[in-house]
Amino acid sequence: MSNIIINGTITTVGPLSIAMPEGRDYNGFPVMGRGVDSDGKPEMTGYLPATTVRGFLRRAVVTDLMQKAAEAGTPYDLPKAYGELIGQDAKSEQQAGDIDLLELQETRDASPVLDLFGSGLGIASRLRVGHFMPETNILPSEFRMARKDLGQTDGVLEAMSENDQKDYYERNESNRGRSQADTLLTNLRRKKRQLKEDDDPADIDTQIAEAEKIVKKYEKDMGGMGVSSKAIFSHFALPAGLPLNGRMVILKAKERDLEMIEFGLDQLSQNPVLGAQSARGCGEISGS
Repeated sequence: MSNIIINGTITTVGPLSIAMPEGRDYNGFPVMGRGVDSDGKPEMTGYLPATTVRGFLRRAVVTDLMQKAAEAGTPYDLPKAYGELIGQDAKSEQQAGDIDLLELQETRDASPVLDLFGSGLGIASRLRVGHFMPETNILPSEFRMARKDLGQTDGVLEAMSENDQKDYYERNESNRGRSQADTLLTNLRRKKRQLKEDDDPADIDTQIAEAEKIVKKYEKDMGGMGVSSKAIFSHFALPAGLPLNGRMVILKAKERDLEMIEFGLDQLSQNPVLGAQSARGCGEISGS
């Protein structure tokens, strides 16, 4: 059995937004160092993570298998679903380390998915997926957008009853007051943190308590409606029209491996969207 190397290019048709957990810079969009500048410091670039592509392929393959199994009256149980879809091994790390070669081979033979994609413990993946990188280093840019409140769309309030219109305007007034009081409360708490050890906090504590009462009053006045639905959103994304080059390698490739990869790529071609913010115009791609 020989290895198969697949070189591919994914081109962003729309902006590409990726949101990694607990990311601070660029709202979690992944960046890495590639090359160094004249001072020897790493030059940074955004990229499409291998896990995004690999995860799409695996989910496409396993979802199809699960649907066929359900139609045949033999649905997946939870351990099998977790194992094949996510690669989460039901065994503990110690137990996984104790798997003998015969059991490992039997598991691979029984599950083409685990044989190719592997699991977190015990079964090594034969599919290697690289990050998809731009030709030249480029950092993600910020995209900002707004969600309008009800009253910003002509004709909406007029289509409501007089009582609901009255409730809307009263809620807006309460929200405006809540927002101002909340800003004041934030500033007071900041001032308290900046007090020196010998400063008396009694006066600012009194102001904080009063501000907290005002915030709670306005929140109560708003009832169950919460804050205004008007909001500003932002996310970071790589630009549209950007080619990203990457590679997949199948080690000791089998015919069934290619069938799964081709199926996954076909599913991606039918729904060519990756990453986050797809409802806001991001993630559409093309590929070769």
